[in-house]
Amino acid sequence: MTVLQPELDDPLLARFWEEAARNRLSFQRCRDCGYLRWPPAALCPRCWSRRAEWTEVDHGGAVWSFGVYERAFDPTFEAAVPYVVALVELDAGPRMIANVVGVDPDAVEVGMRVTAVFEPASDDAALVNFRPAA
Repeated sequence: MTVLQPELDDPLLARFWEEAARNRLSFQRCRDCGYLRWPPAALCPRCWSRRAEWTEVDHGGAVWSFGVYERAFDPTFEAAVPYVVALVELDAGPRMIANVVGVDPDAVEVGMRVTAVFEPASDDAALVNFRPAA
């Protein structure tokens, strides 16, 4: 599949991409209420605090919902069809949208255990995908 290029100059997302380049799945955690959030934001959606730190989390989760792309939404992805895009609920709490790789699309199901894998996009960033857990 074609590797998209993350925007490393985005002040909210740059740290996420940098951590992924080191095979770490990291999210913002509010320093005041402890809420772990994705996507990153300037304010905590629970307590409105501006104080946050980046925290590495476990790579495990489960498919919460998914779709199988039978046609590419963009010509760049034609060679990858069919591919799976899923909403994954991480064991740490946040949900994120990512591709499920390394599995026949017909084998993906809601509740399937997955683990994060990192696809290099550059020297400074990697995309987060998921594969079936062992």
